[in-house]
Amino acid sequence: MKTTERGKTAKLGDIMTTPVLKLSPSEPASDALAMMRDEGVRHAPVVEGNAILGIVSERDLGGPHGGLTRKNRTVRDLMKTNPVLGAPEMSVTDAVVLLRERRLGCLPIVDAGRLLGIVTRSDLLAALAHLRRARTGAERGAADVPRPPLVVSPNRDKWP
Repeated sequence: MKTTERGKTAKLGDIMTTPVLKLSPSEPASDALAMMRDEGVRHAPVVEGNAILGIVSERDLGGPHGGLTRKNRTVRDLMKTNPVLGAPEMSVTDAVVLLRERRLGCLPIVDAGRLLGIVTRSDLLAALAHLRRARTGAERGAADVPRPPLVVSPNRDKWP
C-alpha cells in the first residue's frame, strides 16, 4: 500500500490490485474457474468491450466441488449483474462500510467508465491493519496482540 501523509485518509486507488483478471460473459464457467485459480483470485469482473456487465466469484462458479453448477454454463449464466463500483478517490473507511452493508466481497475500481483495478475485503483488512500499525508507530507480531484480562470468578475462594 502506498503511504499516505499523516492525517490523510487512505484511498482505494492506493490499495487496489492491478492488473485485473477480466472475464468474458461467453467464457465457459469451468474455464473461468480455472483461470481464477491460476491467477490466485476469488473475484473477477465480467466485461464486454469497456462495459462492466457483472462480477463473478469463485462461489458463484460453484467452488471446487461445483462441477454440476458449471456444467454447460457460461460466466453470463452465473455472474451477478449490476455490480457496485468504487472510485479511486473513495476512502478505505467508506469502502469498508459499503462492503459490509451490501455484503459484498469486492469493488471493481472505475474511473470515467474505465476499469482500473479491484479491491477485495482482504485488501481492505490489510489496509486497515497497515493504518493501525502506522498510528501506533510499531510493527506488531501475533505474539504482541493484547489478550483480554483473565477473569476470575468472585466465588473462586468459596470452592473447596
